[in-house]
Amino acid sequence: MKGYRHWFFVIFLVVLSFSFSHDAPAQKTYPIGAFWPMTGPQAYYGRVMSHGALTGIDQINEAGGVESYQFKLIITDYKNVDVNLAVTGVQKMISIDKIPYVLASFSAPTLGVQPICARAKVVMINGGAYSPKLVDKPFLHTIRMAQHQTVPPTLKFLWKQGARKIGVIYISDIAGEMPAKQYIEPIWKKMGGTIVAMEPHQPGLTDYSAYLARIKAGNPDAIYDISTGQDQAYIVKGAREMGMKIPIVVPDWNPTDFNPIAGETSENAYVASDFFDRESTDPKTVKFVTAYEKKWNEKADFYSANYYDAVYHILPELMRRVAKKGGNPLDGDQLEKAIWSNPTFETVYGGSMKLNQDGTVNKPLVIFKIIGGQLKIAEKVKAEE
Repeated sequence: MKGYRHWFFVIFLVVLSFSFSHDAPAQKTYPIGAFWPMTGPQAYYGRVMSHGALTGIDQINEAGGVESYQFKLIITDYKNVDVNLAVTGVQKMISIDKIPYVLASFSAPTLGVQPICARAKVVMINGGAYSPKLVDKPFLHTIRMAQHQTVPPTLKFLWKQGARKIGVIYISDIAGEMPAKQYIEPIWKKMGGTIVAMEPHQPGLTDYSAYLARIKAGNPDAIYDISTGQDQAYIVKGAREMGMKIPIVVPDWNPTDFNPIAGETSENAYVASDFFDRESTDPKTVKFVTAYEKKWNEKADFYSANYYDAVYHILPELMRRVAKKGGNPLDGDQLEKAIWSNPTFETVYGGSMKLNQDGTVNKPLVIFKIIGGQLKIAEKVKAEE
């Protein structure tokens, strides 16, 4: 009798375990890749980009996930914008982690990784790089305004400020060379202006006096800088220390990293940028900003907003579209095709954004003036289509 009761109890436990395993199935994981500079001189960007994405991922997972999946973010740190590190990291994420979707940043790494992702049919969303070279690339979608969209209105702004002669200093890679040579130089000359110097530079320097001296010799009315990271702050500081108080245009400005370098020398500098209004009353914006700033104790910016949109508004919508057709949400090719059933997505910028066939996006654009180390709106402008 004892043996009978023992086996009855064992069978009962097996049945109970089987029942619970079916009532509460294991949560499926959805791997999202990302490559950002998490360490090194560009680490500010990696920090805010990842914080934006993680804010969206937390909200998705806390709400139960998407199509029975919980999101998991897998990051490759390519340090000082090392293309080889980005390529190696993404190859690993594709072969081992089986990512169907990756968050890209910085022009050179994004272009280095893009052919790999296209072959593997992995959708790329870039929220930070701005080179015109990024357009018309399979599986690559940029949700930041590119330089060929922002350069023309910025040059018109300088012209209205009375500038006729400008010096151009730019990073000597595709992120700088293409906008400098194919857009700034020909457009400015067509407008009737003069380029006094075109100065390519290596990234990561702290002394730009040799380049700036050649620009100063031409007696310019303004300087147009196409650089990245802290290079911009050192260039502005160097120009001011050489006595050039003229307007200087830079692609980015973040007070956290740049103000300690440039300090008061940043006055009369300008940034043309996507206009993310963190004080907007749009419910989507409020939801993002409130969660982001509470979690990370820093102000949300357009970089964090872009990567939040990528994981909270774009990816879940694509997954739902694929699942609705009976497809596999983990299939990057199916995600890519789902974009074109309706390339319009909600956004924390207010309303919706539309992904263009050439891989670009159209967003509100403003020219900021740096005043007291902070970005203040100088003029709202219309970007080039």
